[in-house]
Amino acid sequence: MFKYIKIGILLINIILVGVNILSGNLYSSIYSILFFLYFLFAFYKSKATKTYGYFGQRAIISGRIILFCFLLATCRLIQIQIKNGAEYSRRIKRQSEAFVRRFGTRGEIFDSNGKSLAYNSTTYEVAMDPSLAYSNEKILMAANEIFDLPFIKENREDFFKSLEEFFNNKRKYKLIEKGLSEDKKDQIDAIISKYKLTKKEIFIQENGERLYYKNDLYNSIVGFVGYTDEYNDEKIGTFGLEKEYDVYLKGKKSKREMRVDRGRHKIPISEPEMQKQIDGKNIYLTIDSDIQMVLNEEVKKQFTATKSEGAYGVVMDPNNGRVLATATFYDKQRPLRNGIFQDQMEPGSIFKSVIMAAALNEKFVKKEDKFNIGNGTLVRHEHTIKETTNSLKGTITAEDILIKSSNTGMVLIGEKFTNKLFEEYLKNYGFYDGTGIDFPNEIKPRATPSQKWDGLKKNTMSFGQGIAVSPIQMITAFSAVINGGTLYKPYIVDRIEDEEGVVVRRNIPTAVKRVLTTDTSDLMREILEDVINKGTGTRAQVNGFRIGGKTGTGQIVSSRGGYLKDDYLASFIGFFPADKPKYVILLMFLKPNSGAKINEKYGGTVAAPTFADIVKRITKIKSIWSEESVYVQEIKNIDTIVIPPIGGNNTNFKKLEGKMPNLLGLSSKEVINLFFETGIELEIEGKGLVESQFPDEGTDLEGIKNVIIKLN
Repeated sequence: MFKYIKIGILLINIILVGVNILSGNLYSSIYSILFFLYFLFAFYKSKATKTYGYFGQRAIISGRIILFCFLLATCRLIQIQIKNGAEYSRRIKRQSEAFVRRFGTRGEIFDSNGKSLAYNSTTYEVAMDPSLAYSNEKILMAANEIFDLPFIKENREDFFKSLEEFFNNKRKYKLIEKGLSEDKKDQIDAIISKYKLTKKEIFIQENGERLYYKNDLYNSIVGFVGYTDEYNDEKIGTFGLEKEYDVYLKGKKSKREMRVDRGRHKIPISEPEMQKQIDGKNIYLTIDSDIQMVLNEEVKKQFTATKSEGAYGVVMDPNNGRVLATATFYDKQRPLRNGIFQDQMEPGSIFKSVIMAAALNEKFVKKEDKFNIGNGTLVRHEHTIKETTNSLKGTITAEDILIKSSNTGMVLIGEKFTNKLFEEYLKNYGFYDGTGIDFPNEIKPRATPSQKWDGLKKNTMSFGQGIAVSPIQMITAFSAVINGGTLYKPYIVDRIEDEEGVVVRRNIPTAVKRVLTTDTSDLMREILEDVINKGTGTRAQVNGFRIGGKTGTGQIVSSRGGYLKDDYLASFIGFFPADKPKYVILLMFLKPNSGAKINEKYGGTVAAPTFADIVKRITKIKSIWSEESVYVQEIKNIDTIVIPPIGGNNTNFKKLEGKMPNLLGLSSKEVINLFFETGIELEIEGKGLVESQFPDEGTDLEGIKNVIIKLN
């Protein structure tokens, strides 16, 4: 009987081997072959065991049982190590490895003085994994104790009521509180440690909060960050410079692997951890916070006083295109935008300066050329063009056309251009293209090709109507008129630095095109200074300073067609010092003093006084000396002052040339400014005003290295 059982077992094994081989099941085939060989060996040796005694037979049977168990273990090991090895490796990894995800800190935004305008603050949020909430009674005890903390605002009852629903839906995250400071986070950490939780049931996450300095002043420039449909797990720049330079500002994502124990605690390992530079870059603007404050305060003051619908202000360095400040105000809530770059309007009479400069450049006119404007009206193409004042009539010079802001005079000058040449100057000034400023969504000009102009188009554009420009276009073109004739590309960001202070990108002044000759630009500065001294811009005067500029009172296009009858765009564009401009300022007020007398709506009465107030404050903040100051008078007694280039080395400074001035009665500040960056060292003793000096007045300064003054 036993013989047939053995034969049956062997046959079954043979069948299993065949079936597994035919089915292509490799591991089952191996198992069945091993068992077949085992039983074949065991049955073959079964007769030999009868020759042994009782003890020998028991030893042999025990050995075969052990061999069978070993065979089973071998098969299981093959299954674990070879057949299912990859799956078990993944499980081990999941249990013993963890990943630390780190988001780089967003870069900061600074003004030109190094003041931080956009920066980061670290906050924390505490949350629970609802799927683990009922796995350990300590979890709920810890949660209850966290809710006892006074700064937890979430309602306890509502939280635990919804916790069961989250648990049933197998949700992994439920917020307890956010916006926690470092010390509050530490209190929650202490509770988690008290109940010996692994920080995966109740956990704390670090969040970076973006904060802004004086948001009312800088919001329209700096912009803000937020979530989008595409990026709903991290904040990106969505407006302003935050958007324009997002690729530099935003930090990179970092994922690092580490070994952990059963409690998910990190296991110290010998491999060094490489920390990549993942923080965002810092951006430094051309915006000067002092000038930004002055501009916004003064524009807002006049905007409120005149009950205007809108107001615009921008300050620029005309010699390189650096934007120093912007201001925009609206009487009604509007979608967030910076009107300096994203609004267009017909500029009015401030536009006359660029057309007059083009006419002088082409030598169509000289400033003393005379024009007969009759009674102050002209009829062109069945359209009557009038002066804004009845007193302007008769014969006037080309210079007077700007000084008195004559519309008809500008029409006569504009007619000296062909349509093609007129259009070419508009293109050269940048009115047919965006300026290319580094601000997102600059508005595109709506320019009509000269081939499609009607007969009146050039006439009205000559005095600033029939053409729409943005404030940044206007101030950029005007800068070319006064800076020597070069059109510069405006820019707001000076440089970009990494976290170690290494400059990775720098914006430098970019000359787009030479529009005018230097002689034409010099002549225009003289004429525009006369506009302030003798013409419509007298209210922009500032005692002791040479000012140049142009007033503007432009009609506003009606939504029904034509122009509004009693509302205007009051504007002024000016610069100082007039001989060597360092600042150019554009001011525009939309529909000021609605319902008031007409003379209370002009650029000369609304915008020009605001310009004067701004200049007064800038000169004080920046310590710019007036022409009448003692400091300037003393400088005039010196033959020459040679100032080295910015960034030069003190040892290479050229010396003050000429004779030693009289310093008696000056303050230490005035003396320091006088010898600033000249290479001459000052030794100052005492306080007050200068009582004595060495060397004496009139001493030749060549070779002098030290000046000693005593104050009393």
